[in-house]
Amino acid sequence: MKILLFVQHLGLGGVLRQISMLADHLGRRGHEVSVLALYPLDEDWNLLWKRDFEIRILLQKPPGALSAGIELMKATSALNSLVKKKDVEILYTFQGSIARFVAWLATRGMADTRLIWGIRGTIRGDGRSGWKVSLPFHLCKWVSGSIPLMIANSESGYANAKTSGYRCSKHLVINNGFDTDEFKPDRAARIRVRSEWKIKNETLIGIVARLSVVKGLPIFLEAAALLCKERTDLRFVIVGDGPDKRELERLSCELNLTENLIWAGARQDMPAVYNALDILCSSSNSEGFSNVIGEAMACGVPCVVTDVGNSAQIVGDEGIVVPPGDSQMLANGVDALLLKLNALSALEIRGRIVKQFSLEAMIDATENALTELRRTT
Repeated sequence: MKILLFVQHLGLGGVLRQISMLADHLGRRGHEVSVLALYPLDEDWNLLWKRDFEIRILLQKPPGALSAGIELMKATSALNSLVKKKDVEILYTFQGSIARFVAWLATRGMADTRLIWGIRGTIRGDGRSGWKVSLPFHLCKWVSGSIPLMIANSESGYANAKTSGYRCSKHLVINNGFDTDEFKPDRAARIRVRSEWKIKNETLIGIVARLSVVKGLPIFLEAAALLCKERTDLRFVIVGDGPDKRELERLSCELNLTENLIWAGARQDMPAVYNALDILCSSSNSEGFSNVIGEAMACGVPCVVTDVGNSAQIVGDEGIVVPPGDSQMLANGVDALLLKLNALSALEIRGRIVKQFSLEAMIDATENALTELRRTT
């Protein structure tokens, strides 16, 4: 098949990692795969893009409020030309409502190109979100009945899309898959990264996330401060970058976490980073199907997660689930995991990911869905 994967923005996060793996493995299976982005968001997005596929970019920056209409019409025209030039059979669109609507516009009247909307996380369309979210959201809701297939990466993501008014002709839920050959226990990597961060005998608790409010970073910092009041053997690390970094740094100072907290920034050696941790936290207020949790568990690292998206489904009985938005409950969850840390089996934690969320299963399900959709043309 001739497949074009179209993502709204290039940013640090699990969406780009999943697209990278999808492009790679569909290409290995003989499909002609191209990757396109509407605009870049983070400077370091390429840290997550380790495959041989070139990513084309339509806009060099996010559309501005005054020029958005013109910019998006140019992007729509460019996408339409690219689809025609490459004889694209499947246009699989990921992430935001702007990309979904641009893809819908670009493929009007193109009977040989089938459009898929990929849903990752929660669809937001309230007025407080601003025009870049609310207007495209309502436009997408209006045209959703003409979309032949919507693929969500979690049951919660699909439920949210349905509740939000999306009425695509057909839907599937295909959970994220994890490369357990890349993400696996590695003692040498653990020693190397812990030495770099000057961790000796302390227990290291980390969060890996884009530094934005939706990931619950303030809750993580508040929970860390609560734990530091009770224990002196803990260190914390934040891995990632994002728009709220300065505000989070200010909060960490107010909480007196300077001596106990490492700001690691964006990293390319993520398997080694996970191996360095004793516990991973996911404090998100909203989530679809978290790559971070699955990757950490594939490395044998136990997790404390908030009950959003499919996080509880991923950890199962191998981790601890707490309500979102409550720093005391998050601290209690970490404390409970610390009490049984020595009794946990890294092989059992990893085994859950290997058995239930393999990369091969995700690629198989996606390939089957795309093949079936093409047959309906």
